[in-house]
Amino acid sequence: MWTLSLKETLIGYWLHVQHELLPWLDDAVGPLGEHHRQLVGVLGLARIEAFVPSFAGLPGRPLSERAALARAFMAKAVFNFPTTRLLLDMLATDKTLSRLCG
Repeated sequence: MWTLSLKETLIGYWLHVQHELLPWLDDAVGPLGEHHRQLVGVLGLARIEAFVPSFAGLPGRPLSERAALARAFMAKAVFNFPTTRLLLDMLATDKTLSRLCG
């Protein structure tokens, strides 16, 4: 029986992302920089939507999209932003980053 190491599995996954998903994303959201490409790979591996609960909510203050918030904070780590204020500024100015985060 042949089993792949974790490193080999991740390399195979990333190659699949590069060849299948990234060209489509370039057309859909605009040109992707290196950090944008890394973010796409990290978000694909992390599968945030599987872990962040989503429900309709209760009357009152509308819920923020928790998955989008989680994706934004993952972007903060990938882009190595030192502050959340910088993350918010970049989300306001970088349309590609904003679309990737939701």
